[in-house]
Amino acid sequence: MSGASSSVGVLVLLASCSTSPTTPRAVSLGDRFTLAPGQTAQVEGTGLRVTFESVTTDSRCPVDVTCVWEGDAVVVVSLRPAPAGAAQHDLHTAGRYPSEAQEGDYRVRLVDLAPAPREGRSPGPGDYRATFVVTRR
Repeated sequence: MSGASSSVGVLVLLASCSTSPTTPRAVSLGDRFTLAPGQTAQVEGTGLRVTFESVTTDSRCPVDVTCVWEGDAVVVVSLRPAPAGAAQHDLHTAGRYPSEAQEGDYRVRLVDLAPAPREGRSPGPGDYRATFVVTRR
């Protein structure tokens, strides 16, 4: 195979591996739903999309350790009401910080973040699963 045709082959292979946005999954108002980082949920009948972007900080107490403070994790979500653009919000697991955000007529609340850290092992960025609920204000 010549250098040019092997380069074309590599480009075709890379293009076939590219990620494309997934279709948002439909969820109902008031029902809990769980997302992985990068996943989006469309709240039926509202025009609201909730995207779990990432976990930027996770200082929660490991499950196998006794801590003086519970710690906190910060979950970044994007809320996209139609037809406006996305607004990012930081939602916290610790009760002393906000665990919900309001967008239009709706409130999005972080219910849970899994897995919990263990001593000496923190979850990787793709391991997280965040559970949310959307309600009308």
